[in-house]
Amino acid sequence: MVAHLLRLKLDLLRNGFRRSVAALVGMVLGMLYGGGIVIGILVLMATLRFQGDAELTRTVLTVGGAGLVAGWALLPVVLFGIDPTLDPTRFATFAVRERTLAVGLLLSALVGLPGIGTVLIVLGMVFASTRSPLAALVALVGGVLGLAACLIASRVVSGAAAAVLASRRGRDVAGVGGLLFFLAVGPLLGFINDGGVTRERLVGLADVLAWTPLGWAWAASGDVLLGHWGRAGLRLLLAAATALVLFLVWERLLVSVLRNPRGSTGEGGGARRGLGLFAALPGTPMGAIAARAGTYWIRDPRFNFPAIMTVLLPAGLLFPGLAGDGSDGLLAVMPLVAAYLIGWGQHNDVGYDSTAFWLHVASGVDGVADRVGRLFPSGVLALVCVPGYALLGPLLGGSWAYFPAALGTGVAVVLNGFAVASVTSAVKQYAVPSPGESPFSSRPGSVGVTFAVQTVCGGAVMALSLPALVLFAVALFGHAWAAWLVLVLGPVLGAAAFVVAVRVGADLFRRRQADLLQDLVSMR
Repeated sequence: MVAHLLRLKLDLLRNGFRRSVAALVGMVLGMLYGGGIVIGILVLMATLRFQGDAELTRTVLTVGGAGLVAGWALLPVVLFGIDPTLDPTRFATFAVRERTLAVGLLLSALVGLPGIGTVLIVLGMVFASTRSPLAALVALVGGVLGLAACLIASRVVSGAAAAVLASRRGRDVAGVGGLLFFLAVGPLLGFINDGGVTRERLVGLADVLAWTPLGWAWAASGDVLLGHWGRAGLRLLLAAATALVLFLVWERLLVSVLRNPRGSTGEGGGARRGLGLFAALPGTPMGAIAARAGTYWIRDPRFNFPAIMTVLLPAGLLFPGLAGDGSDGLLAVMPLVAAYLIGWGQHNDVGYDSTAFWLHVASGVDGVADRVGRLFPSGVLALVCVPGYALLGPLLGGSWAYFPAALGTGVAVVLNGFAVASVTSAVKQYAVPSPGESPFSSRPGSVGVTFAVQTVCGGAVMALSLPALVLFAVALFGHAWAAWLVLVLGPVLGAAAFVVAVRVGADLFRRRQADLLQDLVSMR
């Protein structure tokens, strides 16, 4: 059965590439970009193998391996998502042993560019420890245990997060947890910023990670190289116990999903009274689209969870910005980060409509009404976050001299983001979770396309915002005239770009409605 699941995953990937040229192009781009990173890491591992500093090898392997596990656990939740072909709910009606299915779904995660790249990196880490036969053996065992921790942690974290977001109370808890997480990142950034990254600090960090579940598997081979046999054995035992516990948790989550499959990630049950935003906003096409978009943001985890993260992410700059060593300029960057995330985040908005987009096509919605109406909830968010973060820095002890530059540049960035989104969302969509699916799922073969579109859109936002960003940088060096100039010039240039982009995007939307609907249907 495990082999059958692996063949099924390969067939689905191959069919996806045959059906979509964009998926094939995205895979090629992903191979070029990801392959370059993997090759660079493998060169580093080979260099470590042939240099004589065992402590340096242990430090790099421990820190890098811990980052690998953390990446597999967190990136699917906040970035690309979990492949929905591995969604356990799809197997609820099949008479397959639950443990067999759990193993098969885990191994299927290796079929794809991220899985292949991770296997190559782990093999490189094993090679870096082959200075003695025993160290090589320990590195191989640790690599297998570390790889297992990556795969299982990814499934456990995404499954638990999807379960938490299934209720409104869970989303509230996720919001508080996200705030605490980003506040915890702040001291780490401040620590790195205070004196830079040195070998002594990396060795200290490796010593800490080596006694955590993130580093147990990776530090063992380094301990053998340093002659610490007892520590190596203890860490391997702890790594094996961690993998076993994670697997049991994953199996329990899988059993729960198979026996109680959820048809939707939203809250069920209770009836809602009134028309909500549809009654509050004008009864025009633009008002109806704005009300629908706002309702999605309130009730759909695919929207409200990223919105929570967008609001909280800039808070990670608070601690390094308040360090008191001249780094208070970081506080002025907070509104820019919020503005970029809010504006850039709308570039694939049509993709979230799925096949319900046919309503727009059938009703002949005006392009301007569609372009502007979709931006209503993100516009409200920008009205709160950009001025709020611009004020928060000075109120907490930052320099008021940065306030005009932070506010003006933040407004420019968010308007330019909306401008780019108004055009790109009428040109090319990439696959996103369908309504009712886990917000952490992604389509097979879509990672490359997703990354390419997001990179192009991000670059376009930065290019349009370049004049404001240059003036912002000049203001940070103490030139007050630049701060007041960008306060005026930034919003003016951003508004001009937005007006032009809405007109261009409206024309593209009018001419490409049928093509957009066809793309959305093909991505189902």
